[in-house]
Amino acid sequence: MTSEVLIEHRYPEGLAFLQQHGPDALVVLHDLLAHAQRRGDQFVVQASVREIADRLSFLSKDTVHRRLRQLRRAQVISTDSTRITGPFERPIYVVNLTDTGISVTTVRPSRPAPDARRPA
Repeated sequence: MTSEVLIEHRYPEGLAFLQQHGPDALVVLHDLLAHAQRRGDQFVVQASVREIADRLSFLSKDTVHRRLRQLRRAQVISTDSTRITGPFERPIYVVNLTDTGISVTTVRPSRPAPDARRPA
């Protein structure tokens, strides 16, 4: 059973992040968070530019690449340098949400309600 992710924005920090980085960077960050695994107090995700662009079909891979660079420059994401990857392996990103006004909670979905049409 997969778990859902709740991504929350706190005002005014979340608004400041959006104004500074724009909606495209925010949606790329959301995609990374939605596919990340929590390791301690960090979020770690392995994804390629092409994978992110495919999931976010309204952004081109060039736009995704620019927004990932922008998030790296802003130190919101960094690449995991502890694992050496080959030239064709997907990079591993570590997400740092400090001072973004964004928080993430993993929500375990409840069991589906029994179907009322099926006899017990």
